Amino acid sequence: MTQQKQPRIVFVGELSLMAYVPHGTTGLRVLWNANDVIPGSLETIKGLKALGKKIFYVTNNSTKSRAEYAQKCIKLGFPATEDEIVCTSYISALYLHNMNFKGKIYVMGNPSMGAELDRFGLKHTGIGPDPPDEDQGALQAVPGLNLDPEINCVLVGFDKYISYPKIMKAASYARQEGALFLATNEDTHLPMDVPYVVPGTGSIVASVKVPARKEPIVMGKPEINMFKCLQEAHNLDPSRCMMVGDRCNTDISMATNCGMKSLLVLSGVSTLSDVEEYKASGDLVQSTYVPTYYTSKLGQLGKLLGFSIS
Repeated sequence: MTQQKQPRIVFVGELSLMAYVPHGTTGLRVLWNANDVIPGSLETIKGLKALGKKIFYVTNNSTKSRAEYAQKCIKLGFPATEDEIVCTSYISALYLHNMNFKGKIYVMGNPSMGAELDRFGLKHTGIGPDPPDEDQGALQAVPGLNLDPEINCVLVGFDKYISYPKIMKAASYARQEGALFLATNEDTHLPMDVPYVVPGTGSIVASVKVPARKEPIVMGKPEINMFKCLQEAHNLDPSRCMMVGDRCNTDISMATNCGMKSLLVLSGVSTLSDVEEYKASGDLVQSTYVPTYYTSKLGQLGKLLGFSIS
């Protein structure tokens, strides 16, 4: 993993557990596994910072705010400030702020998304339970539904209170002429070590975009909006950045799409056999899944750089 110039910016793609996932269900990650630090990752992050490298902690998770993620990093010993946390709830709010959005947002999401919107003074509604009327007949319109004329944007993220009325409202607002339609990410599922499928935000987004007959602007990986917002805020040169992640179709693909180098760590979702399959596919999209470098875990990068790894 050598090159003429080392990247001065390191993005660490970390796909954390959802806050409401039952205790004991875990998924392998880049930095930690549930509340256990992956050996060598902490020393590597600290070593990179000591060399003057700037680090951003990147995640598609919309259920935590930057402040909550910073607290998690610090609790586990990782040096992090709120400005170094890049989550899709924040990027969605920043995207709207940067475009000088005026109006009101219908949010099919969670309180952390609302908290980030509040910090930019963006008006929103929709967060929280909105259950169907038990007396309502099947396939009937929601009784008394009147669309708010002030709403001209829909933002969809992870919403444990997903319901038929919410889908109807979100799709109706998104379908209106001139309305913005944003999604935090389209992850298909959460890679948990459990004997059942844990649907990801992509399943919620699909429930809206299918009836709306409209594609959303996606904020998270593998799309480029997350990096573009950071690039503008921090004057980043993608040729001097490297994305570190465990998932080829999100972390590595975003790096490729943005012109960054990438390092796949094999402590998570993707495997070397996956990489070989993508290389041999001849498919243009799958070609973006192929990393510049790979290693067993982040600590191996630290060892190559001469850090003391226990």
